[in-house]
Amino acid sequence: MVERISSGIPGLDELIQGGIPKSSVTLVSGGTGTGKTTFCSQFLMEGLEKGDKVLYISTEEPPEAILDDSEEYNWDFRQYQEKGQYEIDYIDPSKNEFLSGAIKEKINNVSPARIVIDSISVFGIYWEDQYETRRNLQDLVAMLRRADSTILMTAEIPEDEEDALSRSKVSEFVADGVIALYYQAVGEGSFRNIEVRKMRRTDHTPGTHPLEITDDGMRIKQDTGF
Repeated sequence: MVERISSGIPGLDELIQGGIPKSSVTLVSGGTGTGKTTFCSQFLMEGLEKGDKVLYISTEEPPEAILDDSEEYNWDFRQYQEKGQYEIDYIDPSKNEFLSGAIKEKINNVSPARIVIDSISVFGIYWEDQYETRRNLQDLVAMLRRADSTILMTAEIPEDEEDALSRSKVSEFVADGVIALYYQAVGEGSFRNIEVRKMRRTDHTPGTHPLEITDDGMRIKQDTGF
């Protein structure tokens, strides 16, 4: 039987047989403004409230900006920092050729139950070609699977490539699961959707599902039948 942990996103666990497989690596992909960072922070908050230690690795935004943005949803990560439950670090991709080694060191120092790497897209800028990108991402995911942690890593979907799931076009193949977030502006309105594209060892519900962001974070909208 597959052991699972709650995603922290109301409505999502019901689509993936009760939660994300423990010790798996899931890619959260989406275009700009789709809510990838919010999704990941909510996932970590779920763990913190259950008493887990968690690790947030940022490759783009400074930690203070992420902490400040989280307060919009009343997620006070700083109090968990003081307790030693929450660790957030920045890795400069231009100075870390050996990505797996840099992340492994941080994981070993913290021993977290949940990890977020936000994002892996930026590292592709510093890798020479798709072959090197695939090799490095495979090394990264292999290392992450050996950690006793459940991991989310984010990736950008290029605005002009709607069918892609990441900028590298590799990340979605090496990850155990892929959750895609979509945002579409229509006139004065906007629509958000979520889709579980794959989830190993999971009989997940296919198709897109309406998603909304409230003052309390993300949730899948319930089907009212209308």
